[in-house]
Amino acid sequence: MAERAHVVGGTDGWLRVKRDPGGEIVSLPEFMKVEITTRSAGRDYFMVLEGPERNKLFSVLSGSLRGGEPGYLASAGLQFSLSLRQLTFPGGTVQAITDDRNPVPQGQHPIQIPDFPHDLGFGYLGQSRFATSWFYLGTGTAVRGRNDRYLHTGRASAGCITVDPSGWTALYRRLILSRSGNGTTVGTVSVVR
Repeated sequence: MAERAHVVGGTDGWLRVKRDPGGEIVSLPEFMKVEITTRSAGRDYFMVLEGPERNKLFSVLSGSLRGGEPGYLASAGLQFSLSLRQLTFPGGTVQAITDDRNPVPQGQHPIQIPDFPHDLGFGYLGQSRFATSWFYLGTGTAVRGRNDRYLHTGRASAGCITVDPSGWTALYRRLILSRSGNGTTVGTVSVVR
């Protein structure tokens, strides 16, 4: 019988799991909703219920998934002011930038569940242990190596919404538990002048 559960992430918010079949190792973000299908030989076999790995099968050492609800929150509504260089979210305001020559477009953008650990965040792990967790701004699936727009921490921007590292952990903690109810997004961000 299937059991609903969620991912328990490591200290950086990610859990490494094995794709089934195939054996490829991928990382899933903490609090990702899953359904445990079977348990065998010290491993839990499960299906991901949301995010970019939705409806795909994986396995992990038993104990890495937890039953019950972790305290999901309603969809988060954020506002990014280009002129003030501030991002307002439920629970606070943080400094944020975008590239002046390639700014994130004005309007409303969906904020997706984190897709994979982003290497460009490694340099900021000393300021936030969640620096590799980036939230894709858009629909569909982001493609590695392309100039997709994200909400992430850092000090430089190539067209994303880049949040000052001192404020990233508070924002991350709010967004990682937020859900819009569509299995894909945690909320939206309105970009205004």
